[in-house]
Formats: sequence, structure tokens, C-alpha cells
Amino acid sequence: MNETASNKTGVDALDDAFIVHRSLRIQGVHHQDDVQAVQRCLAKQKGIKNSNVDVKRARLKITYNAAQIGFGVIEKVLTDAGYPPGTGWWSGLKSGWYRYLDENAQTNARSKGGACCSNPSDIYANRRK
Repeated sequence: MNETASNKTGVDALDDAFIVHRSLRIQGVHHQDDVQAVQRCLAKQKGIKNSNVDVKRARLKITYNAAQIGFGVIEKVLTDAGYPPGTGWWSGLKSGWYRYLDENAQTNARSKGGACCSNPSDIYANRRK
């Protein structure tokens, strides 16, 4: 049976809000042993749900909970394992964007909720008469 957010409650449903899918080029992946090494190092990290490496295209597709782990940490883990992310301008742009999105997700996950800046009760209560 497939689980959906509609039949989940509490923390599980909230965690699903921060599940993200990312794709990035990685260096040093040439055969199946490299794929297994990448998957092993990522599997040790909390929040990683799935990873898939395409050897032919040297591309990693990864699914993780952005509230638990950020893209910067994933890049560091890959670099430490000997499989650094791509160094082209597009890879750099995507990396910066993914880091920004994950930082926002982590901030939102830590927030206690509540109104942003347009809470009507505050606006009308503080208005001079």
C-alpha cells in the first residue's frame, strides 16, 4: 500500500513536507564499485531516503529530507568519500540554489509557525483611531 500525506498524522506528515529530489554531477564515478561506495557513504547520513547513480552520465539523483540534512553536507560527504560534485558553472549555480532552498526548509522546519507579517488582528489592533 502506498502511503500518502493524507493518511499520515503528526511528525511523519510534517516531515514529508521537506522531502526533496536533487540531481547533480559527480566526479570519479567510473564503474559499479564507485556506485556502491557513493551509496554506502550517503546511506550513513540521517535524512537520506534514496540515492541513484548513473555511471554513464556521472550523475547522482538523491532524495532526502531537507529539514534533517542540507545540500552542503551532502556535497561535503561526497567530497570526503572521493566523489566531489561537478565544478562547472552550471553545477556551481545549482549547488548555490539547492543550498539556499535547503537552508529555507531547515528554517521553516524549526519555526513554530504563526503568522508572517500580515496577521490582520495585529494590523487592526495596532492601528491608530
